[in-house]
Amino acid sequence: MKVFSEEWARAYVAAINNNANYKAAASWWEGDFLFIVEPSGKLTKEIKMFIGLYKGDCTGAKILGPEEKHVVLKPGSDPVPLKEGEPPAVEFVFSGTYDNWLKVLKKELDPIQGLMAGKFKLVGNMAKVMRATKAAQELVNSTAVMSGVEYY
Repeated sequence: MKVFSEEWARAYVAAINNNANYKAAASWWEGDFLFIVEPSGKLTKEIKMFIGLYKGDCTGAKILGPEEKHVVLKPGSDPVPLKEGEPPAVEFVFSGTYDNWLKVLKKELDPIQGLMAGKFKLVGNMAKVMRATKAAQELVNSTAVMSGVEYY
């Protein structure tokens, strides 16, 4: 399965929901993300992925089409369930180049350290994200159990 594909997104949801360490680290977390993978290296088009995260569970993931929009909620807003035909509403947008995302997936770059070093950008409450460093690491660790992943 190709990284950041619909198939990968479904497998990622399952991997997160099977990660007891993530459940513990994120038991308090409320806030959905849009991950934006910017073209670089072998990736020639932008990829946007919605990921629903609520109190230690992944509520779903979806790869957005090139023309699909998203809504950024005010910090602290209640999560809005993903509905077919409506743009996903997220509290956070985490973006960076494909090459930097690849380093995160291969555990060569911690996502929070990458954010602090300017390799990623965040829209949303930085202080809330900084309190969730263990949960962020466990989101990355969840990708390690996914087999058959192909990169661009």
